Amino acid sequence: MKYIVHILAAVLFIFSCSTAKVTHIEEPKNDSLFGRKFKLVSIYPDMDITIEFTQDTIHGFSAVNNYSSSYTLDGDIFNILSISMTKKSGTRDRIAAEIEYLNMLQNATSYKINGRQLIIYTLLSSDNLVFEEF
Repeated sequence: MKYIVHILAAVLFIFSCSTAKVTHIEEPKNDSLFGRKFKLVSIYPDMDITIEFTQDTIHGFSAVNNYSSSYTLDGDIFNILSISMTKKSGTRDRIAAEIEYLNMLQNATSYKINGRQLIIYTLLSSDNLVFEEF
């Protein structure tokens, strides 16, 4: 009787091991902006200008002040709504960089993600805002 119980236990163990599902986990393709943080590298790379995306808002540092705004996406169409920011003072060159960056960001039309790089295309400038993820 013990012998039969041991054989049944062994058979059940073998079948339970052989019928286990093997799940392949694929690394997700991250075309989403949600939860990602980027640093501006195309213009004013030494100003530490950043942008971070949540579900429907952006926020970051714009050379002098912190800023935030709501945004909408429709495919690769990117629209920034009204930008709000803190009111700190800074040097003339930093304030000029901040004004140019925020104006370009406010006039964003579309975006593209290439790996860890984010490009925001703007309406008013032939220059694009190019960011690197950090």
